[in-house]
Amino acid sequence: MERCPVCNARLKPDTPICPRCSTDLMIPISIERQAEYWCYQSLMLLSANQLGNAVRAIEKSIQLKREPFTLALWAFIRHSL
Repeated sequence: MERCPVCNARLKPDTPICPRCSTDLMIPISIERQAEYWCYQSLMLLSANQLGNAVRAIEKSIQLKREPFTLALWAFIRHSL
């Protein structure tokens, strides 16, 4: 997480509390990690030619956090079906 979702302060990697506004960032960091996990799983499933499972995994990632890469991967996989 590069910036605090509350005050937009720049953050050091894996900072658990915002130094500016004191917001607890553990839940947003956890969600971000889960989104990264599902994106990675989608790539692994895609490489194993399991397109249906890859779609479900990337959709889980997008539900957690919309990132340009995950949206592009989702479009690529959907186009491949």
